[in-house]
Amino acid sequence: MAFIEEKTKQGGSIYLKIVTGVPSVIMIMDEHAVSIGKHWLRDGTGRMVGLVCPGYDTCPICIRNRELGSNKDHPDYIPYRTRYRVNVLDLTPGKRCPDCGAVYAAQTLVCSNGNCGANLRDVEVKPIMQVKILERGRRLMEQFAALEQIPHPLTGEVEKLQSYPIMLVATGSGREMTITAIPQAQIDVDISKFTKLDLSKGIVLTPEEIKYLLEGGSYRDVIAARYADDKPEPDKTIPF
Repeated sequence: MAFIEEKTKQGGSIYLKIVTGVPSVIMIMDEHAVSIGKHWLRDGTGRMVGLVCPGYDTCPICIRNRELGSNKDHPDYIPYRTRYRVNVLDLTPGKRCPDCGAVYAAQTLVCSNGNCGANLRDVEVKPIMQVKILERGRRLMEQFAALEQIPHPLTGEVEKLQSYPIMLVATGSGREMTITAIPQAQIDVDISKFTKLDLSKGIVLTPEEIKYLLEGGSYRDVIAARYADDKPEPDKTIPF
């Protein structure tokens, strides 16, 4: 399954949001997906946070898991899970605010970006045409890999995975969400004209920041402290 056998990278960027009941339409832009390792935990506010693992030997979560004897039944054990990322062109029908450029679902009537408040009632609904990062588990990637091996239902030929749109239909929610990939008719869109996002970038917390979360800290405070550190005169830091 060549599509999902690529060297692991870390990071993230603008993500494709998949919502049950609202089909997404995409074109895959990469020849391969890249894999990352993540842990999910609840911070001190109860927020579920997905953290990119900084490395088996340095990650406080991995270290604690080993101290627990890798006992998956222990309440403090936090699994390591593999996720996959790929650049996609989002073709889902939507609305783009004429004033600020924010993108919304087709049924949105008012722009909620900051203080914009533009009326979107009469804005034309059309494909978003925006490059995003799709991050999901192995099951969806295996569906993509399978599509590389079977005839397209409309052409009867085995088509290049990056040559046609795919509709993603979700059912359920959270860990119980199931996504089905459905090939669509080919369209005249040259994905090579769109700039792909860097899959190696994004928020990766340091071991110290992860340890802070394990001790009951807030993810929001971690991010706020990072922004504060970027200012000429930061007035607060994370209380490690």
